[in-house]
Amino acid sequence: MTNAQTPTPEPRPTPAPAGREPMLDWVRGFSMFFICGGEAVVLALCACFPGPVADAVRTQLRHVEWAGFRFEDLIFPTFLLISGAAFTFAWRRQEARGLSAPRRWGWLLLRTLALVALGVAYNGGLAQASLADVRFPSVLARIGLGVLLAAIPYALLPPRRRWLFLPAGLAAYALLFALCGGEAPYARPSWAGAVDQALLPGRVGSPDPEGVVSTLGALHTAYLGMLMGDFLRTGLRRKPLWLALAGLALLAASAAALPWIPVVKRLWTASYVCLAGGWTLLLCAAFLAVGALPAARRALAWLAFLGANALWFYLLPRFFDFRAAADLLVGGPLRAAFGGTPWHGFLLVLAAFLALFLAVRLIRRPR
Repeated sequence: MTNAQTPTPEPRPTPAPAGREPMLDWVRGFSMFFICGGEAVVLALCACFPGPVADAVRTQLRHVEWAGFRFEDLIFPTFLLISGAAFTFAWRRQEARGLSAPRRWGWLLLRTLALVALGVAYNGGLAQASLADVRFPSVLARIGLGVLLAAIPYALLPPRRRWLFLPAGLAAYALLFALCGGEAPYARPSWAGAVDQALLPGRVGSPDPEGVVSTLGALHTAYLGMLMGDFLRTGLRRKPLWLALAGLALLAASAAALPWIPVVKRLWTASYVCLAGGWTLLLCAAFLAVGALPAARRALAWLAFLGANALWFYLLPRFFDFRAAADLLVGGPLRAAFGGTPWHGFLLVLAAFLALFLAVRLIRRPR
């Protein structure tokens, strides 16, 4: 009698990593709130309560002219850092689905080109008759290029050695300024502006806020986000505490570099990377700690929606006038009740933001 051979069980597929990290959407939504209309809401509210506190808030919501740092200078690097962290989750999902390396790099390159093209359209480049008047750098292009360039060392370095690129890259970036900037490498006008004038058509300012040289600094912000993305997938406990300690270390590094490297957003200096990155990690630590509470997670749902649909919130106000729509819908009652007072302006701006939120809600279902 022949014994039946026991069939070999098929290997189980490797489980895919978690789809999204809620904290990333909360922090990205926090940044998007100020980008897509929340800043106007806060400024209009300040007009309702004049005084030194309102003046201080208005000051913080304006970029510094050159060297220095305000809250407004934190918003964009926060978004870029979160984009770097989100990339690592997408990269792992693609690996888990069995996508080859060429296909993953092709996806990333296609995403970058799409963001550059959207940035050109956002800046009005498609309305220009001459290529010389088209501005190719943009906020969207910086996000795409920053993540693409940061992904190269991230993918090439062994996981345990990835952290080495951040200090080495920032040191090399500072050395570039020392070699090319003459006696005052961070002074205005900057040598980086001459590079932009030579290479970029349709430039805005000198240097361009999203210019060629500063992109080499901005990629380190995206790379810092990738390091955070790796950290979030570890099994370490007390992650908010570790993020906060890392943030404080970056703030200390920025302060130590200040005598030689000023904080200049337009140049995305090494000290700016550390300062903005430090504050962003502290912000992430706070959201991660608060988000552990079920009630807080429900309260943060609207920020998560903002963060998960950031591109829609960024693009729609450029092509549709939501303030005019709000005035059309509620302008009469608001003028009747609050006409001639600062509250009229505040409520109208708030209505415009709510109209934008509703429009995106109708287009995109919450994830």
